Amino acid sequence: MGPAIENPRPDPPGSVGGGGKYHGPGPEDRGASVTASERSASLSRRRPALVGLVALALVVAVTAPAPATTDAAGGFPDVEEGDWHEPAINALAEMGLFEDTLCEDGFCPGDPMKRWVMAVWLIRALGDEVTTTGTSRFADVDAASWWSPYAEELAVQEITRGCATGPLRYCPDDTVTRAQMASFLVRAFGLEPAESSAGFTDVDVGSTHQADIDALFAAGVTAGCADDPLRYCPDQPVKRGEMATFLHRALIKQEETAGPASVEISDDVPDADLTDVSTGDTVNLRSLFTGDKAVMFWFWAEW
Repeated sequence: MGPAIENPRPDPPGSVGGGGKYHGPGPEDRGASVTASERSASLSRRRPALVGLVALALVVAVTAPAPATTDAAGGFPDVEEGDWHEPAINALAEMGLFEDTLCEDGFCPGDPMKRWVMAVWLIRALGDEVTTTGTSRFADVDAASWWSPYAEELAVQEITRGCATGPLRYCPDDTVTRAQMASFLVRAFGLEPAESSAGFTDVDVGSTHQADIDALFAAGVTAGCADDPLRYCPDQPVKRGEMATFLHRALIKQEETAGPASVEISDDVPDADLTDVSTGDTVNLRSLFTGDKAVMFWFWAEW
């Protein structure tokens, strides 16, 4: 069963605007998608067994930041317990995504999502490091601003090419629309193109963000803003609470696509065969674990 509409209730009539159609290019430009594949420690003690060998492995995987879950209620004073977006907000907060992007009241879930904040959240969600170079390719981004390296990294990864040219600009204080949000997420997480149209009645075929909107729908990150008929509301501003939900879903999708976390076997783990005393089957100890990036603790006992 796919995700619910972004809000508990469909948007009120008239929220899309006259005609309800999304026409032509929005300010966020096209740019090739960056695939997930492009972005994309050991203590041992060995003792001779007298009769048999029992091995107990505790594997601690070291992976990139993944969507966390939280049972904490009221993480922010302005996010009510049970709010539609509360789980995603609390999960991303545990990951540290919101540092220095909060408001006086707390999280301000109903405030519009600014493009400079989008840059910070996306790069942090991807787990990427940013380096202060002291320069900015965007004429309207002050290189001295603390968030400037995030906008720069967003451009380096071709997740954005700005909002306008002549000179190149990023429009950091502009509000992110739902159409632009789709393109940001599809490029950032390398979401696969949709095999067919989502069928949103307010998104014109061939419009700038149409393919990315369809991809976002196919990935289960969006279900639209309203149904009967199915609509996406592409020109509608994205609110901070909504963006948290979109971003959390995209992270979950990325985790599902990546598959189970892999682990690395220490060279100290012996190349030994173990026998299942109940079945008589023999299995090589090292074959039980595959992959990379893990800390392994081995405890040996004689019996």
